Amino acid sequence: TRVKTLKNIGVKRIHMRVSGPPHRFPCHYGIDFSTRGELIAAGQSIKQLTQSLNLDTLYYLSLEGLLEATGIDHPDSNFCKACFDGCYPVSFDENLSKYCLGHS
Repeated sequence: TRVKTLKNIGVKRIHMRVSGPPHRFPCHYGIDFSTRGELIAAGQSIKQLTQSLNLDTLYYLSLEGLLEATGIDHPDSNFCKACFDGCYPVSFDENLSKYCLGHS
C-alpha cells in the first residue's frame, strides 16, 4: 500500500483527509458497487479505519459540510445521499439491481 511505502522510506506520520463523507451504503442508481462488503467504510468506525490503514489520523468531510458546500438552498432535499446515510429516495428491488449490474 502507499502508506506502507511511505513508512518504508522514512515518513513518520501520515494524516489522511477525505473531501466527502464515508460511503457506507451501496448505490443502486448507477455507481458500480452493489454490496456493503465492497465498501471499506461500511463495516468500520473511523477509528477502526485509521488503525487498519495504518494512519496517524483520518478525517472525512461531514455530510452536513458536503451539503453546505454546494451553496444550494435546501440541499438536504435536492440531492441523493443514500450512499452516505442509507436513506434511499426511491425504493428499489435489490435483486434487480444485482441482476442489472451482472448483465451490463
